[in-house]
Amino acid sequence: MAVAVLMAASTGSAWASGIDAQYLYNLSNFTGTIPYNWVRVFCDKKTGEVYVLNTTDRNIKIFNTNGMEVYSFGDDGALGDLYDVTEEEDGNLLVLSYNAGKYSVIRADFRGDPISKVEVKGLPAGLTAGFYPNNVIYDAGRIYLVDKNSMKVLVTDKDGAFEKMDDLGKLLGFDEKKRSETGMAGFSMDDDGNMLFTIPSIFSAFVVSPDGKVKSFGVRGSSPGKFNIVGGITRDDKGNCFVVDTLRGVVMVFDKDYKFMTEFGNWGFDPGNLVSPMEVATGRDKVYVTQSRGRGVSVYRVSED
Repeated sequence: MAVAVLMAASTGSAWASGIDAQYLYNLSNFTGTIPYNWVRVFCDKKTGEVYVLNTTDRNIKIFNTNGMEVYSFGDDGALGDLYDVTEEEDGNLLVLSYNAGKYSVIRADFRGDPISKVEVKGLPAGLTAGFYPNNVIYDAGRIYLVDKNSMKVLVTDKDGAFEKMDDLGKLLGFDEKKRSETGMAGFSMDDDGNMLFTIPSIFSAFVVSPDGKVKSFGVRGSSPGKFNIVGGITRDDKGNCFVVDTLRGVVMVFDKDYKFMTEFGNWGFDPGNLVSPMEVATGRDKVYVTQSRGRGVSVYRVSED
């Protein structure tokens, strides 16, 4: 069945008024800014706490609403090699980890103590051959395991019962050659169950609705609002969409109709600047951006008039 792709190109020719991004601080502990490099970041929108997963140090740190570290776990190796973390509605965590080349989803309490392993049940034979998820997302009672390289998303219920496998490459009409040459950089889900992801090699961002409808936006270029090497993508509770450009060192903001509004960050080493940003997350009125060269996680407050 053919899929219609609705194009909503951003031009960056006019910046919308009413959006302001103010740099606040970097995530820190009592010794100063934590020099993270391209970590995973997740924000609990209910409490405002932030979880940062560092695959290099194999730990997860929790930060309060003021950006200060309050707890850390995972260093003991009990959860395996950590890849991603998310939270269920009851406050328990879901941790994606690998051990001896095999992935696991571990349910843990808020202190990181393992409760149980979420076993995927009822998988059709051969469906997950070559499937190695990078991310885990929990949304509305479902677990989403995302393999950015194969562009596939495995969906289960909260207990691990198989529901479906979304093949995003197939949905976009990619053959195997194009799929192998592309892959996703950023991936997230919004409050309406839409999947948002970026594909740097074709300078585009995509939004796939729960019923499989596809929207695409993005224009190649180096001026404001245009895509160079895009990375993370997310949406806030107002419907604004945030897209990271790793090469340009900015975070672009689009409205709910994917019209370019403004951008912030800019490449540099001064406070508020960004160096090779990659991941982005939102929580309440804050935006969290990861970057390289030991620059850590920068925090901004975004407001609208």
